[in-house]
Amino acid sequence: MAHYNKGANAERELIRMFWKEGFAVARTAGSGKNALPMPDLIVLSKTRKIVIEAKAWRSDYLNINFEQMEELLKWKELSNAEVFVAWKYPNKGWFFIDPKHFNKAKHYSISFSKVQKVGVVFDVFIGKQSLLKS
Repeated sequence: MAHYNKGANAERELIRMFWKEGFAVARTAGSGKNALPMPDLIVLSKTRKIVIEAKAWRSDYLNINFEQMEELLKWKELSNAEVFVAWKYPNKGWFFIDPKHFNKAKHYSISFSKVQKVGVVFDVFIGKQSLLKS
């Protein structure tokens, strides 16, 4: 139950963040337990439609099971929505990662060190801040 609460609280945090910035956002109930493919969040604006799988995890790697990621990618195919994994890393904040950056084997995997290079923070993700080139 602790993992569920941590994940649900992280999803609610994202809802508040997107809503504050003028996005319509909905959390899909039971996204991991539904018979049909369901992302954690559906985020809409006048110019963007985004589906998100949210994870709050302290680890050197984030692993997402093959079926869950394939279901998320099905949303892209059916709706032409942008698809992202949002990873909240303790004391580092949220990173939004395009699934193409994950290594694909028996599951989808990405290291936190790679996420720090290819992921984007919230303000960049929503277009509030530009990405600084180093």
